[in-house]
Amino acid sequence: MNRITRPLIVLVMLLAAVGCQAAVKGSADVVGVSPGSAKVTAAPGQRVDFSVKLDISSSWHIYAHADTNFIGVDLGPDEYFVLEDFQAVYPQGYIKEFFGEKVAMIEGKAEIKGSALVPAGMPAGEYPLEFKLTAQACDAKTCLAPAFIPVTIQLEVTEP
Repeated sequence: MNRITRPLIVLVMLLAAVGCQAAVKGSADVVGVSPGSAKVTAAPGQRVDFSVKLDISSSWHIYAHADTNFIGVDLGPDEYFVLEDFQAVYPQGYIKEFFGEKVAMIEGKAEIKGSALVPAGMPAGEYPLEFKLTAQACDAKTCLAPAFIPVTIQLEVTEP
């Protein structure tokens, strides 16, 4: 091989490897996450309700929050969450067999409802409520790597 051919072959192999890496899907590629409402409002000392919508691509599913066999869907506030007493209510899903195990699955569109307490002394203003949704998507043959999908809801704290 001449001096130009060898580096050219190496370059083509590297580009092919990068292309293969980019083609690998993760759960975030098939699970869409969005706020139910972009903005919510509450006064200090009140609970604020919000929701997060899930849109799972056709032929894929995720696992319900309480599933013990696989990674169940979970919504968690980030470490700088400004509210107190975060609570979430998850869709139950339905029981189906997957790889010989009975599991609770969620397909299509679903919604997680949440609430939290605005601290009594919180000043009026706007605050981002940042969450991470954990989900692992599977189809009939494979499971994708779990994803930690961010979602933000804007909170307007009004005067008491």
